[in-house]
Amino acid sequence: MEAWNKIIHTAMMGTDKKMIGVEELVPTLAGAAAVITENTTIDKEEKFLQLASLTYNYRQCAVLPLKKETVGIEQAPAEEKQYCSPAAMQVLKDILFEESQSLLQLWLTACAKANRLVSPEMIPSLFAIGKQYKQLRAAIAPCTGKRGEWLCQFNPEWNFSVSQSQEELWNTGTTDQRKAVLTELRSVDPAAARVLLEQTWAQEDAATKVAFLEILSINVSNDDLLFLESLQNEKSKKVKEEALKLLKQIPGSGLVQQYMNVLQKAVTLKTEKALLGMMSKTSLSFQVPADIDPEIFKSGIEKLSSNSKEFSDDEFIIYQLIQFVPPTFWEQQLGKSPQQIIELFEKDTTGKKMITALVLATLQFKQHQWAVFMMQYCSTFYIDLIPMLPAQQQEYYSNRSFADHADAIIRYAVEFKREWSIEMTKKILTHAANNPYHYTRSFFSQHIERIPSAIEKELGLIIPAEEYQQNSWNKTKEYLVKLLNLKNQIITNFTA
Repeated sequence: MEAWNKIIHTAMMGTDKKMIGVEELVPTLAGAAAVITENTTIDKEEKFLQLASLTYNYRQCAVLPLKKETVGIEQAPAEEKQYCSPAAMQVLKDILFEESQSLLQLWLTACAKANRLVSPEMIPSLFAIGKQYKQLRAAIAPCTGKRGEWLCQFNPEWNFSVSQSQEELWNTGTTDQRKAVLTELRSVDPAAARVLLEQTWAQEDAATKVAFLEILSINVSNDDLLFLESLQNEKSKKVKEEALKLLKQIPGSGLVQQYMNVLQKAVTLKTEKALLGMMSKTSLSFQVPADIDPEIFKSGIEKLSSNSKEFSDDEFIIYQLIQFVPPTFWEQQLGKSPQQIIELFEKDTTGKKMITALVLATLQFKQHQWAVFMMQYCSTFYIDLIPMLPAQQQEYYSNRSFADHADAIIRYAVEFKREWSIEMTKKILTHAANNPYHYTRSFFSQHIERIPSAIEKELGLIIPAEEYQQNSWNKTKEYLVKLLNLKNQIITNFTA
């Protein structure tokens, strides 16, 4: 339409230089255009905008949609599950309004567990959230049903809702999808995950190989040795380094066995006479053997101390080696119980320096029982061991040491796979009330699944130490109550 092009031209030039006239419009609009141009109560800019609006609407009325007989869309298949109740859907809408991913995860999990589906009109909103937050995709897909699978054909960014086998995703999926497949399979069938990785290993680039090796640390064991040892021939330095990290986590690997052989000579028991020879005293001796295999220093063990004030070079070598042998090695090496071993290390001047290496070894080899021993018998509290403890002991040690390590304990507590106890929740909320700029509404929104609903009755007793913080805490408390109410509604709507 030529008239529309002239309007565009006027908009670019400005009405001072070029004002469109009635005669330049289509004849059909002449009467209406005259009314606008003859109106003396509005300026020329307003007249131009009204003429443009008039022409635009006329132009739109004349447009017909493109019609192709060959284009057809099949209807979505009938659903096999029932839809959620209106009350449950209202809770979902309230959660989306609050933008709480944690509550959304709870709602989606409860919905799938109840074998229900979201109402069709909510599916695009959930897909948009899944596009932004990858960690929610697996929870969203089961709740969208057949309609969700049907809708995804119209937007490639929604294809995470399509049901695909692990094999299909591994062979054709994105890197993130393949990582998810490997992670899931490694958790339930480590051998099958390794075989899957070996089948495509030669086709992967170095960065992808490193990412997959990081996942292989899940349930790493002696069964992985042949594959990991073969990777020392890889061209990529990063791939070789990642494989070496994994070998250092396997007690049966040649590398760890080599470290054990050195420590058998380097750390020994010595018995000395005490009290005029009437009693004997057993202690530890630390000495790097003269015939230590030079190959050890090619595996990442440093010869020279990085902190000469704390460690001599020999002590630093032993410290590094202790990190990479399982703590159970010392039970056989020294012929002592875990309690006796820890006490021997703590009583010795050099041994005290090695305690941290024992802690790192406990984490390295995921030796949960030794984590309990270290907590019970070490004179120092090692907070990094908390995730290795049984649930009851996690709570016990967290509560006992909260006053001295509040922020660090909270960082571990948010990773718990269960609700906090009332006692721990009180401590965390009290700390949050006294640190309102660090523990904001966002913190509670992210971790509401850990906060028990019963704490609502106790909120009135939680008061910040400084009066000026009271107003901020009151607002946060109101928001927390709202989240707890939504959490209760999720439980009510899907368990009733």
